Amino acid sequence: VLATSPALAQKLSAQKQFSFPGARNVESSNFFKNTSGGTTRVVASSSDPDAKSVSPARLPGDAATSDARKASDPAVTTTTTDTTANAPEVKAAPVADTNNTATATTTTTSATAPAAATTTTATTTTAAAMQTSVPPQCVRTIKANVVALDQLYTYNRFGAFNPAGMMYALRRDVTVIDAAKGFVAGNVRLKTGKRPRPLVLRANEGDCLTVTFTNLLTPTREELDNLNALNGTSRLPYFDKSPFFIPKEGTISYDGSQAKLRVLSNGQVNVIDEDGDVIQDGNIKFQKENSPATRAASIHVNGMDYLNIASDAANVGNNVSSLAAPNETKTYQWYAKKQGQYLAYSMGTIAGGEGDGGQLDLGLFGSVNVQPRGSKWYRSQVTAAQLQSVTIGTNPNGTPKISYDKLGTDNQPILNMLNASNEIIYSYLNGIITNVSENCGDAPPSGTCGEAYREFTVLFHDETKTVQAFPELNQELFHGVRDGFAVNYGSGGLGAEVLAVKKKVGPAANCPDCAFEEFFLESWANGDPAMNVRKDSTGKAVEALYPDDPSNVHHSYMGDPVRFRNLHAGPKETHVFHLHAHQWLHESREDGSTYLDSQTIGPGGAFTYEINYGGSGNRNLTVGDSIFHCHLYPHFAQGMWELWRAHDVFEAGTPDRNLPDAEIAGGTPNPAIVPIPKKPMPPMPTAPVKGYPFYVAAQAGHRAPQPPLDMDHDGGLPRHRVLEATHVSGPAAIP
Repeated sequence: VLATSPALAQKLSAQKQFSFPGARNVESSNFFKNTSGGTTRVVASSSDPDAKSVSPARLPGDAATSDARKASDPAVTTTTTDTTANAPEVKAAPVADTNNTATATTTTTSATAPAAATTTTATTTTAAAMQTSVPPQCVRTIKANVVALDQLYTYNRFGAFNPAGMMYALRRDVTVIDAAKGFVAGNVRLKTGKRPRPLVLRANEGDCLTVTFTNLLTPTREELDNLNALNGTSRLPYFDKSPFFIPKEGTISYDGSQAKLRVLSNGQVNVIDEDGDVIQDGNIKFQKENSPATRAASIHVNGMDYLNIASDAANVGNNVSSLAAPNETKTYQWYAKKQGQYLAYSMGTIAGGEGDGGQLDLGLFGSVNVQPRGSKWYRSQVTAAQLQSVTIGTNPNGTPKISYDKLGTDNQPILNMLNASNEIIYSYLNGIITNVSENCGDAPPSGTCGEAYREFTVLFHDETKTVQAFPELNQELFHGVRDGFAVNYGSGGLGAEVLAVKKKVGPAANCPDCAFEEFFLESWANGDPAMNVRKDSTGKAVEALYPDDPSNVHHSYMGDPVRFRNLHAGPKETHVFHLHAHQWLHESREDGSTYLDSQTIGPGGAFTYEINYGGSGNRNLTVGDSIFHCHLYPHFAQGMWELWRAHDVFEAGTPDRNLPDAEIAGGTPNPAIVPIPKKPMPPMPTAPVKGYPFYVAAQAGHRAPQPPLDMDHDGGLPRHRVLEATHVSGPAAIP
């Protein structure tokens, strides 16, 4: 506010007191020097951002005195005394704005107030005094119990992983590691079968969202050494695989880096630097030196209205810290004023590490997705068993009749993301949003305003902390193609796939035709992107994990309305979201708006892309995979890409619908795709109409052939498959 309004700043400086009833994030300007040298407090609240700045003692509609207001207002009241000038006492602006924006409680367990600054004396009302009932402006209060934990996560099937991973999860999705220690910080992990993904919470316009947040990060980073994070092998499966394309210890490097290969007596290898120190040893383990020393954490949400200043979830200036120490619980509350997507991240450690991203860079981020007023939210993709459990009959064409609100044996919904207590029990990236109520008076006919839709949440994050799958990727030569950029904790860098072919490991081990983008930006050669797999003792993949969420592929049926929620968690680079075969309007409710397939997005940015012309398939009714990626080549070559798969037949998640895979004998899971209620059902697959991708003339483990008759100069080949090929190098390889 101060930076963008110098006149206001000068006026407030002269008055030596000011308040901002509509301010949101003012961490960088929490103190303001007045003209007489005194320090005056800036208090941030979360009311209407367009509210005008007024005297803190008198707001429009206030009682005759500030004391009367203070006595009736449950919000935090902070008194700041200026010790360098004889300034009058300054009271913080009450949290509620002139329209009585909702106020609520932030409570803390085992909290300790920080020492006051030497130039100010700050006092804060107790948590008990702050407690209040839900204001009438909240249509309802949505609840979520969330924890932060240390969690290794794997980016792809080749084994690249984050050695200092942190993430949010619903409390119900984590379990203890050692039962004797109990549910305490440093002793939890995700439940088996739950894939590590950024947390997505949902609310509707008009809702209040209350998050009970518990910090379960290890109390000190030294304790990461003892954290049992393994879910299988303890060593990267391909790290020791020859031939090696990296200079060995004692030889001269051929690139700008000094990374060398050290071969140990047991046949294992390490990557060392110019001083002989080990850079990577190939072991799958937490690396405490890559985790921040500060262990406090929080959930700070950009753009949503705080119901009190403590819901800023930060430690700013003289505000009482609303961070949670390990084993500490905080309650944060926000008001969902407007539909959209709001980046959530921790303010515990906001700098340091790769890209200077702090905890955010390690994965401690997510999104709050706000839906149209009155909406209901359901799971979009499930396992075959879960789909079967909600099936209550069969339609004449063989498709299932589904009970969307059916309860499981635990008396909790199977598909509905909210239970009867309005608690969020599922935090999946993708969802089905129904009962949509929107003002569509000016909406263009090409849009999907007012219709139920699938929601795809896409969180870009860059400068990832990554242990590479192959030692060669630590060289400067490979920096542009190693796994370094990600989407939703998944990455599909070109470098690992090329090296796997050269070393004859992985699904494309016998693929001399694997070259160019058709090889690494699609699924026939290496399976779907960012897949997590279980390997045997030889390093061979034998099973794809997480059948309801096996890869970085978003699923829909042809004709399904779709809205992308695209956020950039950061911390550093600008990206360009680019989607193939589909477009959207820059302003979804303006018929004359620009028709787009790309959007530039910077760190902290967030956009909704409401796909036009029916959504899935768009105007051309495109069946199958549509890639989307950062349009800066080095970024998607380092892994920043996903697929959107539009299915033309019903997918029940059964083994007969598993996708072909050259390494895993039974194939890899095709999730059960829940149909959108009241939308036409896709047909069941049959022998003549197998559905995508089973009619494609391709072979698993090989580069997919060009489409039939695709070449302009000679008409192209008919349906065909590459059966064998020979590598050609040197002058003979140049046409």
